[in-house]
Amino acid sequence: MCGIAATYRLDIARVPDTDPMGAALQAIAHRGPDDSGTYRSGRAVLGHRRLSIIDTSAAGHQPFTDEGGRYTIAFNGEVFNYRELRAGLEAQGHTFRSHTDTEVVLRLFAVKGPAFLHDLNGFFALAIHDAQEDTLFVARDRFGVKPLLWCEVEGRVLVASELRALQAMGAPAALDPVSLRQYLTYHYIAAPATILEGVRKLPPGHQLMVGRHGAVESAWYDLVGAARNTPAVADQAVQLRELLDDAVRLRLVADVPVGTFLSGGLDSSIVSALAARHHPDLHTFSIGYSDDPFFDETSYAEEVAARIGSRHTTFRLSRADLAEAYPRFLAAIDEPFADSSALPSYLLCERTRRHVTVALSGDGADEVFGGYRKHQAELRFRSPGAAEKAVVALAPLWRALPRSRNGRLTDLFRKLDRFAQAARGDAARRWLGLASFDTDGDAAALFPGHLGDALAARELAMTNGLRELPGLNGSLLTDVRTVLPNDMLHKVDLTSMAHALEVRTPFLDRRVVEFAFSLAPEAKFGAGAGKRILHEAFGDLLPQRVLTRSKQGFEVPLRELFLGPLAGLVDELTREDLVVDAGLSPEGVRAVRARLRSASPGQAQATVHALLVYLSWWRTNGPRKA
Repeated sequence: MCGIAATYRLDIARVPDTDPMGAALQAIAHRGPDDSGTYRSGRAVLGHRRLSIIDTSAAGHQPFTDEGGRYTIAFNGEVFNYRELRAGLEAQGHTFRSHTDTEVVLRLFAVKGPAFLHDLNGFFALAIHDAQEDTLFVARDRFGVKPLLWCEVEGRVLVASELRALQAMGAPAALDPVSLRQYLTYHYIAAPATILEGVRKLPPGHQLMVGRHGAVESAWYDLVGAARNTPAVADQAVQLRELLDDAVRLRLVADVPVGTFLSGGLDSSIVSALAARHHPDLHTFSIGYSDDPFFDETSYAEEVAARIGSRHTTFRLSRADLAEAYPRFLAAIDEPFADSSALPSYLLCERTRRHVTVALSGDGADEVFGGYRKHQAELRFRSPGAAEKAVVALAPLWRALPRSRNGRLTDLFRKLDRFAQAARGDAARRWLGLASFDTDGDAAALFPGHLGDALAARELAMTNGLRELPGLNGSLLTDVRTVLPNDMLHKVDLTSMAHALEVRTPFLDRRVVEFAFSLAPEAKFGAGAGKRILHEAFGDLLPQRVLTRSKQGFEVPLRELFLGPLAGLVDELTREDLVVDAGLSPEGVRAVRARLRSASPGQAQATVHALLVYLSWWRTNGPRKA
């Protein structure tokens, strides 16, 4: 796991006044504290920050140039089948000078060209310079585990792992108002957009070919097509168990200490149980809240750890711990991103890194196998009974009752209100409604810009999966393309790389995902519960209490923090002059803060968090008015 940056001069006559690569690599030094390197040839400059995982010797230094000197790569990620791929190349007479997956990746590119991407089972972002042709090839993994951004400015194409590195190299600085509005609604900005106009995220499964005539972006991976070509099997649960078990086994390979995250939920418990079968003396990690038992899940994690025989560590967090970490967490964010579960994830990664360099997680299972409450809601939307019709009919009541995440009853009212509101639309409007944290009207009150049809076009693109696959598989495809890379995986990359911790996601092994999408929805969904096939395949590995528990998100008591130890920071970041300078409505911000203090805060704590993230980013990185 590392960080990469690259520049390519389209106009060879335009030479920058300064070389920005050093500043770009410094901006992403946290991603790779073990080594740094720069390569220059022709029109291209490649930069790399290394976190040493496989072959930690100097032989793995990057950028890495092949023996012939033609190809040079800057690589971020892991290829888990690299040993198999290397053996195949050696059988053809190829020799290697390191034991890294990076050298295998570069050799495959030399042999096959861009088609080599289909051979890789792993996650990655990479840039390869061909010195003979003086071209730059850039690609991102299938599901977007690793980030990659790019832009074209002043006769140069710029590429980097993070927005701050692009900004250090001279990326455009104008705020994208449509992205800001989207962020206020969904708390993330969906690819290919970013918060800055003219700067793009390379979408998952896409590649970029850069030459003297410009950059051409194209898709190299099609999940729907791959799933259709996945052979049917007689026993689906047995097949899934074999695939996921092998995915976990491969992800335990490293030349540094490895452990797993264990929240006590189904997904991380399955990964940890499988890992314990392959890794003696497995170390597992979880966090709990010493001051807020409503959000605490540690009893489940500890029960699983006892069942699988892992060496378990629970990190107990107080509100003081959360308040101390919050400003540091804000400083780690390079583009506005407001999933509040990123705060406990940040602390979990920080403390886990003191013990291991690699951690396996259960991320991806909810999107691939249907584990969110919204998936159960969609089942009810499609076949409403008397209970569902009553919830919709009582919509004014839910809206009048106190709604908050901070108590069981008020959280129930909040969920019933969301269900009743979402039930009014078609499948696309329902998906967008359940994916949003604030309604369009609430977001407009914070940022009252006139966006025309631009936001609607973005939302149409976000829901493309609903039109490509029928039924609930379409909802899952939409999640995998939108929520997974832009929210969940972005959170994992942000919070883990802030502490130079590599997180590996077995549920996103290409074989597992393609198999999952080859299944009919009935294999994954049942009334009242999702992930049916996961229960069938792995139920014998886990305690019954874990198998039957209700899903609980990675929650954090933000309201208590904002009204308590972080009240001063809230005041500081929502000063009217800063709010106005950042393009927000002071009246809208004051209204949200008032709602936070009310008896029915609803989603106000999440909205305040989104405002603080954006305003903190603006104060440090945002474009300034002339």
